[in-house]
Amino acid sequence: MNFKPGVKKINITIFIMIVIMTFEQGHAQKESDEKIINQWFLSTGDWEKDPQIYVREVGTGTEPVIMLHGGWGAEHNGLVKAITGLQNEFRFIFYEQRGSLRSPFPDSLISFEKHINDLELLRKELNLDKMTIVGHSMGAVLASAYASKYPKHIKKLVLLSPAHLKEPFPEEDKEIQHQQFLANKKFQNRIEISQEFEKYNLIRVDSLLNSRERTIKSRINFGKLMLYDISKWTKLNNGKALYKGKVYALTAETYPENGWNYFSEFKKHTYAISIIIGDHDWLDFGNGLHKKWTKEVPRIKMTSIKNAGHMPWIDQPKEMTEALRINLN
Repeated sequence: MNFKPGVKKINITIFIMIVIMTFEQGHAQKESDEKIINQWFLSTGDWEKDPQIYVREVGTGTEPVIMLHGGWGAEHNGLVKAITGLQNEFRFIFYEQRGSLRSPFPDSLISFEKHINDLELLRKELNLDKMTIVGHSMGAVLASAYASKYPKHIKKLVLLSPAHLKEPFPEEDKEIQHQQFLANKKFQNRIEISQEFEKYNLIRVDSLLNSRERTIKSRINFGKLMLYDISKWTKLNNGKALYKGKVYALTAETYPENGWNYFSEFKKHTYAISIIIGDHDWLDFGNGLHKKWTKEVPRIKMTSIKNAGHMPWIDQPKEMTEALRINLN
């Protein structure tokens, strides 16, 4: 059989293209399947009748790490950015605490103690003897509360931008807190904030702003509290519909009567503890509180990330990734 010049070459090229397309389609289908399989719901009792907790697994590593978002009542998605670059090293397990966006619960079933019990329920479901837990903000409080109740099931705690681990706030530390408040108040009035408002023509009465503009304005306002670099506010995905503020109030109403001092609890045990915090975190502006408190428990390893706020993975992603990698290994 005679072929015209170039036909054989064209056929080979077409064949290669078909192979590549088939591979890409198969890879995309596999990723799609894994995305569905790795999102599941944790039963809290009767599968048909009782509320369920949304769980999402991210990463291909073998070492499991439990990720606790802040809140109470926030959702997990923003915290996923904190593990960028580490997905091949660990298997991160996120879940949305009861009452949050993807884990709706009736008000009567929301309490501080039940949040702790949910974490224990997840541990049993995953068949883990000991857990490495990363908790952000109020998630760090939850991680510490769980560790206080179930110390034998803790391998490692990594507390990321922790909310106050002493409640009520110590009288002897209120002057530090007051000076931090003044410094943070000044920081929130930095010129870069007004420049962002001007950039999007938001220096107008709110009633004259459309919904898109009001969303932008609210995110800039959120960013001025949470971030060091306000130009990165576009990486925030906060919004009224995503945050269930009632959950915070319901949980706070059920705090332990005598509060907590988790540093005292940490002294009683030997599991590894790390704190990662931005030096411009509004909850500990300048890190004076944690520099003082960690002296009570010498084994706590504290990492202060320069020029970072309450969400250091947005302000300083490379430094955050490295700090998390070091403290998880």
